[in-house]
Amino acid sequence: MFALKRIFATLLAFFNLLFSTVIHGSPETDKTFRVTSYIIADRIQNAENLHAEDFDIITDVILFGCARFDSNGDVVADRTALECALANLREVTCDRDVKIHVNLLGPDSTADSDDYNEQMKDKGKRHTLAFRSGVLEDNVVALVDEYGFDGVYFDYEYPLNYVNWTPFNQFLVRLDGKLGDRILGLAVSDWDIKLSVGSFLAVDRFEVMLYDVFDGSGRHATTETVKECLKNIKKYSIPKEKLGFGLPFYARPTDKSAYWYDYAGFCDALDGNGYLYDGDTGKTFWFNRPADIAEKTRLALDEGFGGVMIWHYSCDLPSSDSRSLLRAVGEAVSR
Repeated sequence: MFALKRIFATLLAFFNLLFSTVIHGSPETDKTFRVTSYIIADRIQNAENLHAEDFDIITDVILFGCARFDSNGDVVADRTALECALANLREVTCDRDVKIHVNLLGPDSTADSDDYNEQMKDKGKRHTLAFRSGVLEDNVVALVDEYGFDGVYFDYEYPLNYVNWTPFNQFLVRLDGKLGDRILGLAVSDWDIKLSVGSFLAVDRFEVMLYDVFDGSGRHATTETVKECLKNIKKYSIPKEKLGFGLPFYARPTDKSAYWYDYAGFCDALDGNGYLYDGDTGKTFWFNRPADIAEKTRLALDEGFGGVMIWHYSCDLPSSDSRSLLRAVGEAVSR
């Protein structure tokens, strides 16, 4: 009976949230269509790897790979890499209104097992220790304040059950209370979102990872495949302006094995249908090309998404190049 009451209370709170959204409007994020790009810190230690014209299109940067937290709740940053990347970003964005956020990864699994579920169980335990440490929120805010970030993102892959989601949800609500007007964002997959009502409200942006999914021919993240993922996303009733439509600037092999090929390195070798056969690996890859990326961007606009999200910046050519995927995004948004 107690369990039924909890379920009823949760459903009632969720419907109250939806009703409030209809009557009062969804929580404010940005009023313009966002083009958010993950940028890996190590890839931009040399300022020449950034292109000023790209930030006429990109509105938000998520700086990735230079900070994380451990199971004690301590935030550990590679300050040399972070500071160099941040300085290069701020120099190239100049007076453009580009928001810069930091991504924080959590502790990895230490399980002595190749079993995925065992690894995720151990990873979940270590994350839960951090979320219940009582210090992680203040340590996150301290990093954001120290470097003047516009927000913080978490990429927790994956809490598989409520034992792991519950402390994560509680942490997100507490952190939101301390971040003030800074952005709180999550990278999410359509099949693993178990947020509480409170954390749905607390999180400002959801970057939906609409990639690493395949059609029956092994093509990676086609528009039609992604549309199926969108059906799952819609079930969560997340306000659309909070959603970022994930775009892969990389390819996977048709056999779904663990290879990731940057678009920029192979775009000239693709056949007329977007395929690349790599003789070194004996594998065939299918790439999202500019027309595919433009189609997805238009789909995000038509669906009312708050923007698109790119993984990741260094996979592409400069947007001044006619082959650039980012250029295709910009042209689709400006039409």
